[in-house]
Amino acid sequence: MERMLEKGVEEGRWSQKFISRIQFNGDLVAAYPDIFQLALGSDAEFLLLASDGLWDYMNSLDAVAFVRNQLRQHGDVQIACEALAQAALDQGSQDNVSIVIADLGHTDWQSLPLPQYNFLYELGQVL
Repeated sequence: MERMLEKGVEEGRWSQKFISRIQFNGDLVAAYPDIFQLALGSDAEFLLLASDGLWDYMNSLDAVAFVRNQLRQHGDVQIACEALAQAALDQGSQDNVSIVIADLGHTDWQSLPLPQYNFLYELGQVL
């Protein structure tokens, strides 16, 4: 920490007098997690956790539909994560995109019926 403060003096960001008054006690960075608990129904298929790099470019309904479709095609959560991240990047996300999909193991993905597409909605997404 002292080296960082000295570098600030060298670069003219602050004075030696300023850093002589600084005293650090305890941790320099403290992280306090937000913890939420909720009950999942027996019909829960998967959990989707993602950073704002995804959520700023895709709403939750679209993200869930995207993941369900991916899992229906191949059943591989790794491939689904990568495809969802790429979809966010394709929509213009400049942020980091972190995604975790946890398959809860209750669903036979290949047996799910194909989704009913809204042609006008899909056309609007393309245009």
